[in-house]
Amino acid sequence: MTARRAPAGGRRPSPRDAWVAITGTGVAASLGLALLVLGTVLISVALPRASLSQRTVALRQTVAAQPATSTAVLGNLSYTTFDVGFGGVPFAAADLTSARDQLGADLAGDGLPVAPPFWSGLTPAYAVVTGAGPGTISTLRPQMEVLYRDQLTRFSRRVAGRLPGPGLTSHGQVVLRVAVTRATAARYGLRPGSRLGMAPNITLQVTGIVTPVDPGSSFWQEDPVAGTPMPSLPPPQLAPWYWKGACFISAAEVPLLQAVLPTAPMQVSWVLPLSVAHLSASQVTGLTARLNGALAAGGMLQDQGRLDLTTQVALTSGLLPVLAGFTVEDQAIGVVLGLLFVSLAVIGIVAVVLAAGLVATRRGPEFAVMRARGASLRQVARRALASSAAFTLPAAAAGAGLAVLATPGGSTAISWWLGGCALAAALAAVPLVVIARLRGAGGGRPRRSRFTPAAASRRIAVIRRLVAEAGLAAAAVGGIIVLRRQGLSAGSVDVYSSAAPVLVAVLAAIVVVHVYPVGLQLLLRLARARPGVSAFVGLSRATRTAPGVIAVVFALVLALTMVAFGTMIDDAVHRGEVAESWSEIGADAVIYASISSRPATPAVQREIAAVPGAARTAAVSVVIGSLPGVNITVALVNPAAYAALVAGTPSPAFPAASLARRPGPVPALVSAGAATELPPGGAGLTVAGRKLTVRPAGRARAIPGVPGGSFLILPAWALGPAASAPSVILVVGPHLDTGLLAAAVRRHLPEAVVNFRDSALSALTSEPLPAAAQAAITEAAATAAAFSALILLISLLMSAPSRDATLARLATMGLGRRQSRWLVGLETLPQVVAAIAGGVASAWVLGPLIAPSISLSALTGSAGGTAVTTEPLPLVACAAGLIVLSVLALAVQFLIARRRGVARPLRVGE
Repeated sequence: MTARRAPAGGRRPSPRDAWVAITGTGVAASLGLALLVLGTVLISVALPRASLSQRTVALRQTVAAQPATSTAVLGNLSYTTFDVGFGGVPFAAADLTSARDQLGADLAGDGLPVAPPFWSGLTPAYAVVTGAGPGTISTLRPQMEVLYRDQLTRFSRRVAGRLPGPGLTSHGQVVLRVAVTRATAARYGLRPGSRLGMAPNITLQVTGIVTPVDPGSSFWQEDPVAGTPMPSLPPPQLAPWYWKGACFISAAEVPLLQAVLPTAPMQVSWVLPLSVAHLSASQVTGLTARLNGALAAGGMLQDQGRLDLTTQVALTSGLLPVLAGFTVEDQAIGVVLGLLFVSLAVIGIVAVVLAAGLVATRRGPEFAVMRARGASLRQVARRALASSAAFTLPAAAAGAGLAVLATPGGSTAISWWLGGCALAAALAAVPLVVIARLRGAGGGRPRRSRFTPAAASRRIAVIRRLVAEAGLAAAAVGGIIVLRRQGLSAGSVDVYSSAAPVLVAVLAAIVVVHVYPVGLQLLLRLARARPGVSAFVGLSRATRTAPGVIAVVFALVLALTMVAFGTMIDDAVHRGEVAESWSEIGADAVIYASISSRPATPAVQREIAAVPGAARTAAVSVVIGSLPGVNITVALVNPAAYAALVAGTPSPAFPAASLARRPGPVPALVSAGAATELPPGGAGLTVAGRKLTVRPAGRARAIPGVPGGSFLILPAWALGPAASAPSVILVVGPHLDTGLLAAAVRRHLPEAVVNFRDSALSALTSEPLPAAAQAAITEAAATAAAFSALILLISLLMSAPSRDATLARLATMGLGRRQSRWLVGLETLPQVVAAIAGGVASAWVLGPLIAPSISLSALTGSAGGTAVTTEPLPLVACAAGLIVLSVLALAVQFLIARRRGVARPLRVGE
């Protein structure tokens, strides 16, 4: 190393001199360390913040999908309870408004994000009306409710006539002036000036027609018929039904409404919307607690009316179950993501330590000269710390800043803890590595005994290494035991337990670093017997440098384990979603033919079976039968066809042989709910006008389209020609053309409903929160793969000078290019292969060790568990990528060394 000249006497050091004094040599390696610190801090801070941001987006999507009434607080009182404060005198609309404002102020005082405009209303019971148009023809006469809403002008737009004014009373006849929506006017045949009769002495006079400004607002959603009339029963109408609608009165008519209509069924209501459009995932817990407290306490109306009374209002909100459900899912998903984030941060720290070792190697001669000139180890450590801080502090600040810019609004404590650990490792690693190497090289204080052999220091180093490994192994075993016994706490990240994947990798890495030298020695013995120098020298160098690559092998095992763990979780989630879609639908397509206006004839069934991709079809007839004293659902199936269809699904095999035709009673599969209704010896069953004697032949499992609970499965031959047309048609096929099948159903079975399993699977995979979690899992696996490549490159850079010098020496002895390539490959690839073996072994045991402590039900939408198993393909792909990357990097270094020639490496030396 060339010594730098000190500044001339009396001249003050320039900033450049100060910078050189701090950074010294190895600036390129220090810049590499700084870049790695920047990336590690960026990843450690950004991934948890990005996960929180993604979960926030998922929360907002979930909330936005809710009806407006679910994001509001609803207050309800019976009329008689509210009217107590008025001494039985009809109250005015202003009294409702005053109570509304008081409730809103109380909720705001409780810390709830109330969002005016609030509104209040008075709702009487439905009443029959006369004079409606032909659009209301039904089984019964139409009905209508007369509503008062104090914010009608704000939530509607007048399209005809004028808004209602005061009502009239004359000679016992009451005229209520009302406004109706455009949809109500169309259904009831109304226009401005139209009249409807209500009760013997009430007339509703339409003065205006309005249209909703925001049909999705709570004003129109709180009462579904306020904006659009509806039938009292959904079609098909199996019982007497009627049309029901609503009209609106003015504030001046509120006392008159109380005087002319029955007050007992009247309801007083207030709706106070909440502003949750910008709610973040970290705010859910606090908002849930405040909302829960407000709903439990209810609203209090003080000094109501003319009497000094306090009235309690029952408050409800559909937002509370939405937030509670999100919290349960979010905490369960947070447990899984915590495993990934903490483990990735540990791998990043290991990579930073490796890069610090590279910096210490590059600056080793400089620190050795300082030590030889009398500098103490403390002074050397301070210089190394100052140099490390000069590069890593700005890099860490830049990484944290980039993470914050890239993930706005995602502040979380764990991200700063992980980023701080990465920075602390970067600052401390270089001084510690330098001091350790100086001590190992005899740079510490002289020993008192000059007779201490050199082997003693090696034994001490071995003992220290074994103690360190024993401590790591104990910590790993302890962490795994804690995880297995206590599990992971939902709602928080336990760093120790969350590092479980890394802990498993630690044990595998310890085994690998002990087996690695033994395996190299065996390969070296084989190489001695073979002609040529490349294999022997390459393996000899790999054997000689084995202790130096322990950290590299260790880091690669950790990184590969994380790649495997991320892909294992992602694959388990996908399998769980697929299983849940099968559980929900039961087949690739389920056609509900019973509600069609046409029967599912054999010709229609053949048309459906001919749809491209339909591998198997089965028809099920669902009828109601009667056992002695009880009615029961009966499903009729062709046993062979249904068994063949079930064989194409993940469901257990269908026992078709149990329903085979035999003399005697008809065999029946009995559900668990019907087990007590059908005696073991059989009983008489009346179905489709026929009397059969049936006997239990086995336990029945659920059939798609057949109501669960109590049912029997009979073979179709039991009824023969008397069997009714199929109620349900099931279709299975891995490449089913859903579009053509839907078209065939519309053509042959109009009004029939088709449920596709692909649609159910798409709904599961597109759920906002699980989709955000899967994106985070994919990012974590990709980051672990990137760390693997980075660690490999660092290891190659650490050994590059020594490898260049060896190639230069052998080149002067006549070593050819081909032999040089073999030498370089045999020196480097064993550590990569050892790391791959350790990663595969770690991944193989990771599932059985950690899977019982992980619940993926929040990600799959299924209450049942999903097995976490090792997926070899991603692991093989990552391992192959590492080998290819190492070969390419060695090829580039080989070419660079050839261009340099042999003079420079021989002159610089190792």
